Amino acid sequence: MSETSPAGLDSALEAQLEVRTLQYPDLPEVLAIERRVFPTPWSLAMFVLELSKQTGICLAATEPVEGAPREPGEARRLVGYLICSRYDTVWHIMNVAVDTDRQRMGLASRLLQELYARVGDDGARYTLEVRCSNTVAIHLYEREGFRAAGTRRRYYQDNGEDALVMWRTPATRAGSLEDVPNVGGQ
Repeated sequence: MSETSPAGLDSALEAQLEVRTLQYPDLPEVLAIERRVFPTPWSLAMFVLELSKQTGICLAATEPVEGAPREPGEARRLVGYLICSRYDTVWHIMNVAVDTDRQRMGLASRLLQELYARVGDDGARYTLEVRCSNTVAIHLYEREGFRAAGTRRRYYQDNGEDALVMWRTPATRAGSLEDVPNVGGQ
């Protein structure tokens, strides 16, 4: 049995994975993953807008291309990304995606861990919306210290599904919603 890292990654995968700042040249690979993963993918313009924000954090997870030479400048493929914007004192996680052949391997957790490290996680507050039917993502976020604090009715345009509003704050990490605004609100 192989060992796993704190983010839940297999140690062999962790050794090959690189998380770095997402860049404009990554966008063709991002769009391809986006279209494979989501029923209503973001447009190129939406990604360009988020990358252009000075207050955001956009991350890319890459791994070596199989069969490519293992040396500096080796060929790498993008396998996941995270888009997060800052609004005043709250970090809003806008988009997290992992390519279909790399899901459930701990990559989303690894991207979130890198986000927390870059923000400085002591008193940081994060929020996000997730489809109520996306139980895999909801469980991931709960493992990361997020707690449900309300719903946004008919949030998703493709089918009118509600979104669960989740928060990660010092209080939610301690098991309370004490410091979450508008608990139960829409």
